[in-house]
Amino acid sequence: MMQDGVVENAMWFSKSKPDAEPEVPFFAWIRGEHSVGITVFDQEHERLTDLMSQIHAALHKKHDRILILGRLEFLIKETKAHFEHEEGVMRNISYPDLEAHVAEHAALLREAAALFQKVQSGNLSATAIPEFLKAWLITHMQTTDRKYAASMRRHGVR
Repeated sequence: MMQDGVVENAMWFSKSKPDAEPEVPFFAWIRGEHSVGITVFDQEHERLTDLMSQIHAALHKKHDRILILGRLEFLIKETKAHFEHEEGVMRNISYPDLEAHVAEHAALLREAAALFQKVQSGNLSATAIPEFLKAWLITHMQTTDRKYAASMRRHGVR
């Protein structure tokens, strides 16, 4: 509405900031693409990817180095706990490829620990660990982990 040449309630020059761009997760979990078909392990995998996204966001926002290192350490701890859970179920069902699967888990944890030490000492960017885990997790879930799904389902693990 216009009065004496002045537009009332002119919202077009508002000083409010535009809505911030929604944060894109570092790794978007897509059930059909990343699922191994065992609900509990899919939930754990999704949780690990959420932790990676949290670390990535903290790095992107340039949070405190100690906070980031703590989150990286927590991610590695949670990854280890997930591996132990998976390995325990595989032992219970006498999974035939258990030894190879455990060896792959151990190799990842050794590499993640070495990367963490380099990040902690300042010899490597903190982005290396989530990038490494992201690349490894996708491959591991879509190949190695999917191999156990049928065997687990035959033993009633859903």
